[in-house]
Amino acid sequence: MYNIILTFSKLVLLLGLFFACQNEESIIGENIVINSNNEVFLFPDSLKEIEIYSAIEDSLQAQSSIGLLGSYNDPISGLTNASFSFQITLPNNEMEFDANNVNFSKLTLPVSDFFGDSLSILNIRLSTLTESLSSDENSFFTSSVINSELINGANYSISLNEVLDSNKLEIDLPQNFGLGEILNLDSQALSNNENFTNVFYGFQIDVEPADQNGAIVYFDCSSDIAELEINYTNNNNETISTFFPIGPGIKINNVSQNYDEESIYTSEYFFVQSMGGVYTEMDFKFLNDLQDSLFIVNKATLEVPVHNQNNGFPLPQQISLVEYFENNLIPIEGVNGGILINNERYEFDLTQHFQKIISNNHNSVCRIYTYNRSSNVSRLQISNSSSNPIKLTLILIRG
Repeated sequence: MYNIILTFSKLVLLLGLFFACQNEESIIGENIVINSNNEVFLFPDSLKEIEIYSAIEDSLQAQSSIGLLGSYNDPISGLTNASFSFQITLPNNEMEFDANNVNFSKLTLPVSDFFGDSLSILNIRLSTLTESLSSDENSFFTSSVINSELINGANYSISLNEVLDSNKLEIDLPQNFGLGEILNLDSQALSNNENFTNVFYGFQIDVEPADQNGAIVYFDCSSDIAELEINYTNNNNETISTFFPIGPGIKINNVSQNYDEESIYTSEYFFVQSMGGVYTEMDFKFLNDLQDSLFIVNKATLEVPVHNQNNGFPLPQQISLVEYFENNLIPIEGVNGGILINNERYEFDLTQHFQKIISNNHNSVCRIYTYNRSSNVSRLQISNSSSNPIKLTLILIRG
């Protein structure tokens, strides 16, 4: 971990009493009344000492309705690989198929988004799980390895453009798959989903690592068309299609990165990445010196600029700023912002939070993450160069 004391360049210190003739409303707004005992000023940058660094995050809880699949190369996170495991569920309780043979079986996964190069080829592998999935959120994390066995013949080379054009991934499973594994299970296994998923554990889908740019696809596993279709002939020579939905079952993502740690710990930029990747921590501890000072925070705005156009990768439309205290991430009450502005920066209004730090001796440590980081592979380089630094605007009222 590389610590850096972020000290902003000096600004002009604006001290003095502001009366009506000095256009006080342009600084403090209409909702604050100034009298002869009040003093409004811009807190000088030379006193804003903010400890800031980026660090690799521990694994996240891995359950999500979005399944991540693919592989891409990143100059900072290295090779990032994503796969997911999932259950299928019965269409109804007390199923009885009386199947004689399977004509075909097809897996359908609808696309919700993607990250990376749309010209990528996905070399997909489909396996059956050899261990059950637990609904306990603390059982599986993004780094968890779930045991599986490759289905013989279930290798596919598919163009990502084809998947995006149809807005779904369709995989035809090998001939006759599903007869013994699913349709001809005993009546107890087919009586309800709990029994069924304790016998047929589900699937795992992954890809071969990318050797060039690569991409990761987001699949909406909660969709009504996320399903396994098995078309079969029963003992009465009737042809029937049965659909096994994915949505009600458990879905677990697995994501791995291969970081060049030296590229994370730099003073030129900071880094955040989803799925147990990297966070950036900021400690506004200079505010501790203002505690018990009776200061009122009129405005506190944090500006987070983008570094080098994010190295050509898609910019997250939103990032998150949360409080970090005693190993817990706590939503910040009253914080606003985090939306991408002009593809250049993100801003947060921290007025209410800074007031708590000053008035209530509140914790001053915050962390920046990508938004909804457990269901995407977003990444962001935050600029901290001398020409494009992180900026904090702090206007105080002293009474």
